[in-house]
Amino acid sequence: MTHQKLLIEEVKKLKRKLCIVIGLAVFLSIGTTSMAQADVTSSTSTADTSSAVGNGSGVGFTLDDLLNNIEKNNIQIQMDDQKILLYQRQFDRDKQNASLSDDKSSINYPNGQYAAVKIMIDVTPKLDEQNIKNAQYARDDDLENIKFSVKGKYLDAVNCQRQINIINAQIENIDKQIEQVNAKIQQGQLTSDALQSLEVQKSNFIASLNTPKAQLQEYMLNIKQAVNMDLNIDITLQEVENPFVVFDDSNIQSKIDQAVNNSYDIAKITNNIAILKIQEDIYKQYSYNDATGEVSTGLQIQQAENNIYTTQLQKKVDLWNDYYTLKNSEDSVNTEQIKVDNAEMNYNNALAKVQAGVLTNVELDSYALALESEKINLKNAQDNYMILSEKFQYNLTKDLK
Repeated sequence: MTHQKLLIEEVKKLKRKLCIVIGLAVFLSIGTTSMAQADVTSSTSTADTSSAVGNGSGVGFTLDDLLNNIEKNNIQIQMDDQKILLYQRQFDRDKQNASLSDDKSSINYPNGQYAAVKIMIDVTPKLDEQNIKNAQYARDDDLENIKFSVKGKYLDAVNCQRQINIINAQIENIDKQIEQVNAKIQQGQLTSDALQSLEVQKSNFIASLNTPKAQLQEYMLNIKQAVNMDLNIDITLQEVENPFVVFDDSNIQSKIDQAVNNSYDIAKITNNIAILKIQEDIYKQYSYNDATGEVSTGLQIQQAENNIYTTQLQKKVDLWNDYYTLKNSEDSVNTEQIKVDNAEMNYNNALAKVQAGVLTNVELDSYALALESEKINLKNAQDNYMILSEKFQYNLTKDLK
C-alpha cells in the first residue's frame, strides 16, 4: 500500500513537470512566431484604411510599410548579412595570422616555403577584403531587387482587386438588365429567348472572376513571404499613387556604355587581377625551383582578363534587352490607351441614346463599367511600365556612385 502511494506521488510530480514543459514550449512558440509579425504590424497599427481596395477586414498595409520592413525581416537579406559577418570574421582571423609572421623574412624559412607565408601576409587579407566588399554589394543589390519585386506584386494585387470589384459590378448590372427583360417578357413585349445573350454574358463574367482571384492570392503570398509575415494574416490593400512618366531614352547608347564601363562586376575582376599579380610576383620571387604556383596564377590572370570582355558584353546585352522590354511595355500602354478611348467613345454614344430615349440607364451603366474596366487595364499597364522603368534606371546608375 505504501509502495502504491509513493508511485502515485511520483506520477503526480511527473505530470506537474510535464505541464510546465508544455507551457514553456507553447510560450516560446507564440513568442517566436509573433516577433516577425510585430515588426511588420507595429508601423501599420494606425494605418488609414479609407483608401483601401475592396471590403476586407484584414490589417491595412501601405506599400511603404512593406518596403520598409524588407531590410529587417526578409530571409534573403538576413542570409546576406550573415555572409558578410562570416567574411568579416575570416578577414579578422587572417589579418591576425598575417601579423604574427609580418616581421619575418625569407631567411627564416627553408627554400620555397616563404612564398606561402608571404601570400598569407600580402594576398589573403586582400582577398578577404574583396569578399566582404562583394558580399556587401550583393546584399544591397538583393535589397533593391526585392523591393522592386514587392512593389510590382503589390501593384498587381491592387489591380486584381480592382478587376474583381468591376467584374462584380458588371454581374450586378447584368442582373438588373435580366430583371428588366423578365418584366418585358411577362408583359408580352419580348420572348424568353431575349434572356439568352444576357445569361451568357453573366456566365462569362462569373468565370472571368477566377483568374484575378487566383492571381491575387499568389501575389499576396509572395508579398507576405518577402517580409517574412505569417501567411495566415489577412491584408487589406491600399491604393497607391504611382504617376505614369515616360522614360527619357535620349542618349540611351551613351547611358548604356557608361553603365557598362562603370560596372561593379568589371571593377571586381580588375581588382582580382591586381591581387593575383601580387601573388604571381611572390611565386616568382620566393618559390625557388617550383614554378607550379607561378604558372597556375598566371593562368588565373589570363582567365580573368578574358572574363572582362565577356562580362562587358553580357552587361551590354542585358541592358539593351531591358531597354527593349521597356519599349514593348510602352507599346502596351499605348494599346490600352486606344482601348480606353474606344470605350469612352462607345459610352458617349450610349449616353446620347439615353438622352434620346432609345437606351435605358441600366444599359448605359454597362457601357460605363466597360469603360472603367478598360481604365483598370490601362492603369495596370502603366504600373508595369513604371516598375520596369524604375528598375532599368537603377541598373543604369547603380554603379555610378
